[in-house]
Amino acid sequence: MPESSKVRSLFDDLSPNYDRLNRLFSLGMDVSWRRQLITTVARRNPARILDLACGSGDVAEMLRKALPNAQVIGLDFSRPLLTQAKDRGLPELAEADALKLPFADGSFDAVTIAFGLRNFSDRKAGLKEIARVLKKGAVFGLLEFSPPPMPWKIFWNLYLHHLMPLVAQAVAKQGDSFRYLAQSITDFPSPSALNHELSSTGLKLLFARSFSARLVQLTVCIRT
Repeated sequence: MPESSKVRSLFDDLSPNYDRLNRLFSLGMDVSWRRQLITTVARRNPARILDLACGSGDVAEMLRKALPNAQVIGLDFSRPLLTQAKDRGLPELAEADALKLPFADGSFDAVTIAFGLRNFSDRKAGLKEIARVLKKGAVFGLLEFSPPPMPWKIFWNLYLHHLMPLVAQAVAKQGDSFRYLAQSITDFPSPSALNHELSSTGLKLLFARSFSARLVQLTVCIRT
């Protein structure tokens, strides 16, 4: 698992180019992936939502537009990224570690994470915190990269570990950061292993859906 302080420093350094590089390396598809997450969560019409690892506020902003009457709180441990989220006009933001959420038990009707769980220094502890702040029967929506099947896996690994860091270095002098991000994707558990972790922390799988040749998975759970 990555060290929290090192990951925070990495994202602080990435913040000026964060959105631009996300769009570049996903070929713009990350917007549609996030939209799938928002659409799924919005169907349950939650009144209070926590967007964890909110970064510059993409998901939180989309949630506010989809659910204008809901309270949406974005949380991240990177102050520069939260500054960008504030500049977007997001009124409720919290700077905190996802492993120590500053909220009471059963505070939320929904929690979302888009491409952030793999950066938790202790994934199981983070999932327990998510379960703790969710109401019973509330929804957890997770968007994360997933190991693709062969032969896509060969090309995916070449892209992740070779092409992506080279481009990141050329565009933004961020090759080392993207080497870490590539490894974090590779090290993320398989869907079956992830489901076991979720269930062990009180989060029951409702369904999972894959996108883009199974490179990305939307996982939706309820708090039991």
